[in-house]
Amino acid sequence: RGQVSIDRIEQILAVPPTIVDRPDARPLPVVRGELEAHGLTYTFSDSEQPALRDIDFTIRPGETVAIVGSIGSGKSTLANVLPRLVEVSPGQVFLDGYDVTELELDDLRRAIAYVPQESFLFSMTIAENIRYGRPEATEEEVVAAAQKARVDAEIRDFPQGYQTLVGERGITLSGGQRQRVALARAFLIDAPILLLDDALSSVDNQTAEDILKQLARGSERKTIIFITHRLTAAAATDRILVMERGTIAESGSHIELLRENGLYRRLWDQQELEEVLL
Repeated sequence: RGQVSIDRIEQILAVPPTIVDRPDARPLPVVRGELEAHGLTYTFSDSEQPALRDIDFTIRPGETVAIVGSIGSGKSTLANVLPRLVEVSPGQVFLDGYDVTELELDDLRRAIAYVPQESFLFSMTIAENIRYGRPEATEEEVVAAAQKARVDAEIRDFPQGYQTLVGERGITLSGGQRQRVALARAFLIDAPILLLDDALSSVDNQTAEDILKQLARGSERKTIIFITHRLTAAAATDRILVMERGTIAESGSHIELLRENGLYRRLWDQQELEEVLL
């Protein structure tokens, strides 16, 4: 079994990456956290219809922005574009005024802590999983990150606390606990930009709102892009971008969008009705 596993790993490592540094790639200086898109358009190779169409936005340093929309509206594709997990043409996406396609990949991805909905936890202790991005982090730093992610108290309830083995893919933990451990991992990295792609979908509304409000109150605020289908959590952010069929259909605060009586208002009313029926 070990030999077969090694063979598989070697096959993966032998595949040349499709996204690499340009020959003239530049390092990224101190990151402020401003993100911009100008006419952003992206089409998957196996599709004729663009997943993203002519998107424009500016996210200011320290701003918390929610991105909402129905399934298939392009939210996750947009999340993958920002750290160049999918490649876009030059002149469309910028970090602090630098075209992301011109930046060194290591620098770009070090500036963005990305937490997907299904984060992978290894068959190690909870502490080791949180330390994954910073193996040298102290015990105090690990605990502080878990407290920010609102999972410290639950970890301490386990008989072995932070030394509890989580099992393959985090099977020992509930869905919400797995997501918050992954969030703690991102907090420990302490990148200037935090990108959450439905990363609190299994966390209750109150806890999700508490986490977002705590981040917004921090003395050193991060730029936060919060992709979610739960509008009650999105309502606590500075601004909301509403996506529809690969475009940004509406933009504004929760109150502003409710007053517009457009797509966001319809989504909000639909979600409230579903909660009443449940």
